[in-house]
Amino acid sequence: MTVVFSIAASAQTITGEWYGVGKVKKPGDHNSYLSEMILKRKGRKVTGQFNYFFRSVEIKTKISGTFDPSYQVLELNARPILNYQAKNANGADCPMEGSFTLRVTKTGSTLSGQFNPIYEYRVTCPAIDIKFTKSDPKKDKKPVEDQEEELDTTSVKPVNPRPVSPAVVTSKADSIRRSGTTSKIPVINNPLTLEQSISRALTERVFDLAPVIDVDADSLRVALYDNGDVDNDSISLFYNRKLVATKQMLSAQSLNFTLPLDTSINEISMFAENLGKIPPNTALAIIYAGEQRFELNLVSTYNKNATIRFRRKVKNTDPKNIN
Repeated sequence: MTVVFSIAASAQTITGEWYGVGKVKKPGDHNSYLSEMILKRKGRKVTGQFNYFFRSVEIKTKISGTFDPSYQVLELNARPILNYQAKNANGADCPMEGSFTLRVTKTGSTLSGQFNPIYEYRVTCPAIDIKFTKSDPKKDKKPVEDQEEELDTTSVKPVNPRPVSPAVVTSKADSIRRSGTTSKIPVINNPLTLEQSISRALTERVFDLAPVIDVDADSLRVALYDNGDVDNDSISLFYNRKLVATKQMLSAQSLNFTLPLDTSINEISMFAENLGKIPPNTALAIIYAGEQRFELNLVSTYNKNATIRFRRKVKNTDPKNIN
């Protein structure tokens, strides 16, 4: 596998830890590749490690290559990637080439592109789309650019300063009584419940536009696992925007739910309570609808809710079809 990255910045942008989720470019539901890439550049040489999870398999491999500063391209020596149909680590490998473009903004750095099979494997190995995000240990620190744009208040002097009286805090009810009027609107002082708080946070994030899966069943049996290394991912689960489970940790042991199904669109949403030790928050969902079985991957972040949508097929009750 030869991986090519287009780089539009200095060596420091290449060196570091990168995380992403690879998705197979082939119709249907397939397992994803939860990936980590650790790169280090010294001169023209680049060394590091490429790790990824596939199903319950963890693959680790050393990588090496060169960086050409004149073309700003990083080339990594060939490495195989497990075939998307593999059942375990002994499955077939696909020699893959990759091409990724670097984008650097104030909010972070990304490498977007795909792995492509070499010519001899073009029939059996589909391309894999993936977007790497660089891990920034100082992401909570305010950017220098933002600090420079702040107003320097040390040089601003007030004109004709006046003594400031301490603020008097009054309630809404006190204000109404002093004005001599009454209100039919009650003053609500009760804080939001945990369910209300999580439900509000759910709607503030974007929902994945998942396709609707039609099934011949009136209920779903759902089992959720951590998709990859167990790293303390915690979720809340919603069904049709109603809370089903709160702050559950994903692990090798399944979280099990039975959900009713009707002929409308029924939506399962996974809300990330945290991103674990290895972002993003990922889960493997094994779903049974009658005799049908589905194996789906869910990825949630602080900006996006993973969703799965099902619908029960309408049974044909036309009396003309009854003998």
